[in-house]
Amino acid sequence: MSDLEARIARLEAESEIRKLKARYLNACDAKDVDQIRGCFTPDAVIDFPPLGEFDVDGLIGIFTQMAVNTPITDVHHGHNGEIDIDGDTASARWNLGYVNYDPREGSFRLLANFYADKYVKTADGWRISYSRAIQRAVVTGKLAEDVKAEWVPLPGA
Repeated sequence: MSDLEARIARLEAESEIRKLKARYLNACDAKDVDQIRGCFTPDAVIDFPPLGEFDVDGLIGIFTQMAVNTPITDVHHGHNGEIDIDGDTASARWNLGYVNYDPREGSFRLLANFYADKYVKTADGWRISYSRAIQRAVVTGKLAEDVKAEWVPLPGA
């Protein structure tokens, strides 16, 4: 492989990993557990303190309990991706801005996290093999009476 081909392959890998991370975050917001599952390798390790460390089934279980089966709305904003490619493996650091709103109590949570991820190129494309959330800030509260919040359901939801 020429130097140019290697550089193009690295750029393509970075692009695919960025799309994968976006697909994962969007699937979380859409509460789409099948899409979430498809972002990970079957043996992936997900470490989200203070919730714990999970395999993919454990992640889907807690996500279903905390998000899918509730009226809570989540918004994940992943950005500032720093991706390092090493052949068919990669690592990345992402910045996560997260907003969570529970209409039952008018409560909200704002999080600032870093993700430390590892990726593997599989026959089906890049997949997350390890993900650790590192908390930086947590803001929780309730909306004041004069503050209005309206979350519009996704079409088909």
